[in-house]
Amino acid sequence: MRKLAIVVATLSLALVAGCGPSGKPADANKPLANADKSAPENKPEQPGPTEVEKPGQWKYQQNLDDAVRWILDNQKKKGDWGYMSERPNDIYLGSINSLHVFGNASTALCVMGLMAQPETEEIATAIGKGLEYLITAPDTPRATMDTFYNVWSHAYMVQCLCTAIQDGRYEKLKVRLQKRAELELGRLLDHQSLDGGWGYYDFSQRTKRPSGEISTSFTTAAALVAMHYARAVDLPLRDHNVQIGLDYLERNRVPNGAYFYSTGHKYSPMWDPNLPRGSLGRSQGGDNALFTWDRTITQDTLKAQLDNFFKDHVFIEIGRGRQFPHEAWYATAPYYYYFGHYYASRNVLALKEDIRAEYSNKLAEFVVAGQYDDGSFWDYPLYGYTKPYGTGYGAMILSNLKRAAVTNP
Repeated sequence: MRKLAIVVATLSLALVAGCGPSGKPADANKPLANADKSAPENKPEQPGPTEVEKPGQWKYQQNLDDAVRWILDNQKKKGDWGYMSERPNDIYLGSINSLHVFGNASTALCVMGLMAQPETEEIATAIGKGLEYLITAPDTPRATMDTFYNVWSHAYMVQCLCTAIQDGRYEKLKVRLQKRAELELGRLLDHQSLDGGWGYYDFSQRTKRPSGEISTSFTTAAALVAMHYARAVDLPLRDHNVQIGLDYLERNRVPNGAYFYSTGHKYSPMWDPNLPRGSLGRSQGGDNALFTWDRTITQDTLKAQLDNFFKDHVFIEIGRGRQFPHEAWYATAPYYYYFGHYYASRNVLALKEDIRAEYSNKLAEFVVAGQYDDGSFWDYPLYGYTKPYGTGYGAMILSNLKRAAVTNP
């Protein structure tokens, strides 16, 4: 049945494709020369704990600087990132609206990556251009009844714009930022399904409000985290919408820490993608959303789930960079990779302070091992947004892990 089929695409899903970065192409199997030599090479063993090299200097600072450099060098004149170029075997779009979605979401991720950096004149200029683009970016409402990837641009634009609203550097933009953030939040809430979750397909029912037949745990997690940013700046948000979203996540969380891929998968709990190894990329996001809203998940749960993530990391690694989603073991999709690592980095920040640096370095070793020699990150090839969205995630991941490493006593 279609509703039980594993559906493809997330922002990690959908924001992708080999858009032409500057510099010569990187070898797909060649990590950066300065990547940690102890980083795993498709081995299930977790890396051992490491220490920050010296006070004031984070071990992976150069990797972060290289990612930021790629973002700065690849920003377009209008302030956005990515292109609508098509590749062979690109994923089903639904409509041209999806390409605007990918561009808006990629730009939001890149801007958030830059906002996490110490300010320089070059970075400040790029952020300003990026925010101006997002304020006036193409509106991306639902264009078809069966395909609505726009939930991803709504979620990450809300998160980005609300982050900027709270930053005093952008006080002059606050009114305009808030107006656009309210529009994006309203669009996001319009797509909340009848079961409380969010998805991006509704092939069978095609109802005005998505039926929820294919609500997914990872889309719901991203929406709920974004809504927490909206609550922080007092955007109009009913508690009812938050609570039924959290209820959806709790219903789809298995006691072993896995999350069902989508609503229909509850009828196939032992199917490969619903096992802990198949859920690695979803579990970190689901746990982070529940923890962020103070539901179900504790610091001890986060630690245990990160331990599982490190132990079984090879089963998410084997999906990274593949052309077709779900072809890897446990039906692991490539678009889970940096999506999952981003929320894992947020979970590291939420750990008890005495173990934060250790877990930061464990996760950083995995992340930098996949960085390309032009400084970019990517996990799923799709249209012209592969490296923009992946590198936006990469910069945010490493920024979170740097914070976690240097806050250890």
